[in-house]
Order: sequence, then C-alpha cells, then structure tokens
Amino acid sequence: MFSIVIPLYNKEKTINNTIRSVLAQTVANFELLVINDRSTDTSREIVAGIHDSRIRIVDKPNGGVSSSRNEGIMLARYNYIAFIDADDYWEPDFLETIEGLITDYPDADCHTTGYACKYDNATLNVFGARKRGIIRDFFKQVYKGPVMHSSSVCVKKSVFAKIGYFNTTIRRGEDYDMWARLGRAACIAATPEVKVWYRLDAENSAMAVLQKPQALWLYNIPPESYKDKDQKKYYTRFLHRQVLEYLIKGKTKWAWQIASHNWKIAAWYSYLLFPGNIQFRQITSWGKLLVKRFSRRKMRLSSGQEHV
Repeated sequence: MFSIVIPLYNKEKTINNTIRSVLAQTVANFELLVINDRSTDTSREIVAGIHDSRIRIVDKPNGGVSSSRNEGIMLARYNYIAFIDADDYWEPDFLETIEGLITDYPDADCHTTGYACKYDNATLNVFGARKRGIIRDFFKQVYKGPVMHSSSVCVKKSVFAKIGYFNTTIRRGEDYDMWARLGRAACIAATPEVKVWYRLDAENSAMAVLQKPQALWLYNIPPESYKDKDQKKYYTRFLHRQVLEYLIKGKTKWAWQIASHNWKIAAWYSYLLFPGNIQFRQITSWGKLLVKRFSRRKMRLSSGQEHV
C-alpha cells in the first residue's frame, strides 16, 4: 500500500483536480495525506468537501512546502510514500506503473516515472529516464535532462532516515536538493513513461518567485560533490542558469554572491562560456512559454479583463 502526500497552500483553483486524479487511480489501496500549511483561501474547505475515507487532512502552522512534505513523511502509515503537488495531476495508472517498478526492482529505494510540463493546454517539454530500469549514474543522466519531479516520485519511508528529510531552510529548489541526495546515496528505478502532468501556470508557483542566494538549494553544495566530475558538471549547469536569471532580472549583486560562493564547483572562468550550458531544449521551452503568456495576456486585454 501507498501513502500519498500533498502539501497544500492556497491552491483553491487546482486542488480539486489534483485530488480527483489521485482518487481515480487504478490501484485503490492507499491513504491520502493532505498537509494544509495554513492556507488562507478556500483550499481546505474544497478538500473537506471531497468525501473519501482514504483522505486525511492534517493542519499545521505555516512553514513552507518542505515542512509539509516532512510532516507527511512522519505521519505516513505505509513504507512507500508518493508525492504530488497540489497543482499537478496523475494519469489514472500512475500508481500502477510505480507498483510495476517496485515489483521488478524491489531493492530500489526510489521509483519514478516520466513527466510532462504543461502550460494552459500546451505541452512544453517531456522529461524522464532514457529507458526503464535502474539509473546507474544519476548525475551523468540528469545532466542531459531531468528524470524525476516532486509529483513523479515514490520513496521508501526508511530511506529518509538515511539521507535526511527535505531541507526547510531552502525556499527554492528543495526538491532538487533531495533528488541530489537520493542520487548520491540511494538506488533509483525509473521509467520514461509519462504518467504525471506538471502545471506551469498554477497560482503561487515557487519557480516564479525570485529568491536570495542564501535561500537556494545551490548555495550550500555538499563538499563531497567537489571531486566528482559528473556532479560538478551537473551543479555547474544549474549555477550558470541561476546567474543568468539573476542578471536578466537585474540582480547583479545576487549573481555575484551565488557565483563567488561556489568557485570550487564552477570556477570564475567557466562563466566566460556559460551560454553553452543553456540547452537548446530549455531555450525552446522558454520561447513556447513566453508565446503562451503573451497570447493569454493579449486575450485578457481584448476582453477587457486586464487594465494597463
């Protein structure tokens, strides 16, 4: 059986669809823990209005998504814990696919499926492992593209005692921090089958909020990564992207802080060639996203929903 954890904070527009996608699973043996992080909208009331004995609402003081996931991990009754964000949704056979991976790879600590990024009704990108099986070299593979997401993974509860819980001091990229720890210390089984839809247009998206360097997962890269060439390449790519984002948004001081804090990973001279670390796939994804956002705003302006 599975314990499913949904961290919830002000997702009144999407939480109903997310929960419905969980309840529609072809595998019915699970508990669903909705960890309400003191939402100020009607999110909790919407969940309370869905009557299913498998749903358990847990109210807690506001502490962020990591504290909510940790609360769910600690309260989970079963050994396999699947996570899904309150604005994403699963295909009906997501748990069935995970169950198949567990059957075929019982020694794995983490199991994950492919996922697709969606904005409005457009699919921007599809991510996942290159083939079904055990990921032998995590950092080498994720350097070429992500293989897991906060809504696509199922982790053995016992693993968290070994690698630690989600870091509550990180405000952006806390999931990447966890995947890196899993990649270093755990066995991961994956399938490229897309069973998860990650919504980029959801309200309060963490990726839309610019954070100070000290609040990023990249600020305190573990020393054991310094001597591993695949880990260095992986972290360097993310550092280059983060510096570029800061520069584009006029945060020169923050760009210097995050770069200079991590010279041991990405030396200063690596930034002379950092545009080469921006993948073509990411550029096209950004382009699609900008076009969709421009089209949406243009439609709102023409219908009189937005004032300038």
